[in-house]
Amino acid sequence: MFCSECGKSAHGKFCTHCGTPLAIEGPQLYVADDVVPVELVPELETEVRYEAILKFPGVREKIERHSLMAPKRLSAEQFLALADKLVPLGVSLEGLAGVIQPLYARMGVKTGKERRHQVPAPVGQVIVRALCSLARHGQKLQNVTQAADGCLLEAVLPSDLFSSEGSLLVSVHGKGSLSAVSGVTHIGGQWFDWGKSNRCLEQLFVDLACDAA
Repeated sequence: MFCSECGKSAHGKFCTHCGTPLAIEGPQLYVADDVVPVELVPELETEVRYEAILKFPGVREKIERHSLMAPKRLSAEQFLALADKLVPLGVSLEGLAGVIQPLYARMGVKTGKERRHQVPAPVGQVIVRALCSLARHGQKLQNVTQAADGCLLEAVLPSDLFSSEGSLLVSVHGKGSLSAVSGVTHIGGQWFDWGKSNRCLEQLFVDLACDAA
C-alpha cells in the first residue's frame, strides 16, 4: 500500500518514511518477488493419463466401492467339477474341458464381439466410468496402454456357465466433450458364447452413458 501523507510505499501500521498511521481497509495479500507461479492441475474431464486420473480425489474410492458390488458367479470350471460329483461319468468333465479348450484355442477356435460408440462426455470422465464398470462386473483390470489422447484398458472376462475365461478390451480416446469408445471381447477355444459377449458390451455402454454413483 501507499502512505496517504507522503505517497511512498509502506507496510505495517505506520509509514516508515513519515510515521503517519496507515489505514488498513481489509485483508492484504502479499506475494514475494521470488515466488514462481504453480502450474494449475488439469481438470479430471480433460485428463487422459491413467495414473494421473487415479490421483484425483475420490476416484480410487469410487472404483473400490463398485468392486464391492461385483456378483459372485459360478465359473465354468466350478460347474463342471460339481457335475462330476453329482453325475459321475467315469471321465472328469472338468479335466476334459481343461485339455480340449486350450487345444481348440491353439487351433484358432475363438469367439468374440466388437462395438464402437461415441459417448457425449469428456475422455477423463469416460475412463473413470469404464474403470467403475469393469470393477462392478468383476472384470479385473490387467493392463493399461497409454496414448496421447486416451488409453486402452485390458481386463479379464470371467469364466461362467456360458464360457471359459476370456478378455475384454476397452479403448477410450477423445478430445473436448466427445469420446470415441470401442469394446472388444475375445474368448479362445469356443465357437459360441451363448450371447455372453453381446451382454457384456451392452452392460459396458449402458454404464458409460452416465456417471457412476
